[in-house]
Amino acid sequence: MSYLNSKLCRKQIYLYKTMNIKEFFYKYPLFKHLLLMFGISIIILIGVYFFLKHYSRHGQEFSVPEIVGHNVSDLSSFPESSQLEFIVIDSVFVANSEGGIVLTQDPIAHENVKPGRKIYITISSYSPEKIHVPDVIDMTVRRAISELEGVGLQGGKLTFVESEFKNAVLEQYHKGRMVSENTMVEKGSFIDLTVGKGNIQEESVTIVPFVLGKTPEDARRTIISSSLNVGKEHYPADVDPRYVRVAKQSPNYNGRSRVQLGSTVEIWYESENTTDFNKLVKNFEIDTSTIVEEEVVDEESETTFNW
Repeated sequence: MSYLNSKLCRKQIYLYKTMNIKEFFYKYPLFKHLLLMFGISIIILIGVYFFLKHYSRHGQEFSVPEIVGHNVSDLSSFPESSQLEFIVIDSVFVANSEGGIVLTQDPIAHENVKPGRKIYITISSYSPEKIHVPDVIDMTVRRAISELEGVGLQGGKLTFVESEFKNAVLEQYHKGRMVSENTMVEKGSFIDLTVGKGNIQEESVTIVPFVLGKTPEDARRTIISSSLNVGKEHYPADVDPRYVRVAKQSPNYNGRSRVQLGSTVEIWYESENTTDFNKLVKNFEIDTSTIVEEEVVDEESETTFNW
């Protein structure tokens, strides 16, 4: 009997409390709405949390592969290609390079990304850009080379002929054909120059330049700008030409030695990975056996010749 009384008592207390809560919310509806809003907010936050976790693929990051140097047609063979989207944003002409080679990538290699990430790449163009040849007639060799490189061309072979206009460009050629400023050629092409060497009575010589430690591009520019031609170039076997520098030149540099205009300078390259070029240049000793004791004349005047 006491058990039934106890159970009945608890039930009455429960009903009393329930009635009090209902009466409270009925009397003060603001608290009811606040409680309801709080409950809905909790549900929304929980839903957003699980949605973002699924949408952002939390914990599914992986490393971006190194694709620079590969052909764009080969990117589908990478294991990560199914989870990435490769987008070509630009193409750049690179001399002596096949088209479609990846030059840059963003994000860079080994950066952690999530599946579906877009990888923006720049590739080498399949066909070279066409540009106008600048008019370098009457310019000095040094200035002409600077003008050509400024538009994406390269100085080619220099041929010196007798002329009263010493060191002035007389004619310009592309693949044996005379060209003018209206001629369109492929970007990166070599432009050969015919240059005056002065009257026969004048001394047609120039100073041998120093090219040790320079890249192939810088070495060629320095040699041609000195009114000389690039001779045979010796590259080490099984080494990328982009990562070599000049380790030896002939004729040697001594600061005073002169050679005829249009002479050739032969150069030997070595890998940047096997040779300390800073030490090579720093420890370079001038060969005094070929020094000629005479005043050096600067022939690279920046004067523009007007006929």
